[in-house]
Amino acid sequence: MSQTTATGGLEEFGRVDTEIGESINFERLAGTDDTSWKKAVPYESDIKTISRLAFKVKSPNGEEWHHVVLAREGGQHVGLCDCKGWEYNDGPCVHLCAVRKAAWKGVTPERDINGRVIRICDLDAVDPAERRYPYLTDKQRDAYLNCDLGDMGVREYQRKKGYSSPGTVSNRLRVAREKVAEHEQQLRADGGTAARRDGVTDDRRLLGEGVDR
Repeated sequence: MSQTTATGGLEEFGRVDTEIGESINFERLAGTDDTSWKKAVPYESDIKTISRLAFKVKSPNGEEWHHVVLAREGGQHVGLCDCKGWEYNDGPCVHLCAVRKAAWKGVTPERDINGRVIRICDLDAVDPAERRYPYLTDKQRDAYLNCDLGDMGVREYQRKKGYSSPGTVSNRLRVAREKVAEHEQQLRADGGTAARRDGVTDDRRLLGEGVDR
C-alpha cells in the first residue's frame, strides 16, 4: 500500500498504479465501419468531466453512466472503461470513442454537460496521485490525501484551505470515501485485488475493472 506524507503527497507507486490502462489506436478506426466508432456520437452521448484523466459517459441509447479514463502517452492513447464492451471486445468501446471524437485534434472540441471543454491530457502532465485516483475531483482527492491518507485533521485542513465551515471538507471526504470504496468493491467483485496483480512485480492495473480481456 502506498504511503503518504503529512502534505498528502504519495511517495511510492507501483508501475501499473501510475498506468491508466491499455494502448488504444483510435486513428485506425476513423472512416471505418467499426461498430463502437460509428455509434459514438459525442453530442448524443452525455459526457461529464471528472478530472484531467477521467470522464463519465452515458451511452447514446442508454441511461447507464460508465467510467472512462483516457490520456495520451508517448504519441498514443491509453485508457480503459468499466463497460462490458471494453471488457469482452478488442479495441475501444463506444464510450472511449465518444470522448476521443469530442476532443478530436484539429476540430473544435465539444463541451461536456457542465460546459467544460473536453480535452485529453498528456499523462506526463498529471501527478501520481491523480493517476491513482482519477475518478476523484481535484478537491475531493486533495481532501482525501491529506485527511484520510495523511495525518491532517479535518479542522486543520479546513483552516489551511480557508474554508469557513468544516462541513465543506466533510462532504468532500464523504464522497471521496464512497468513490474509493465503490472501486475497491468492484475490484473484489471482478475477482479480487490479487487476481489483478502480477506475480513478479506485484503491480496491478488502476481501477481493476475489466482489464483481463
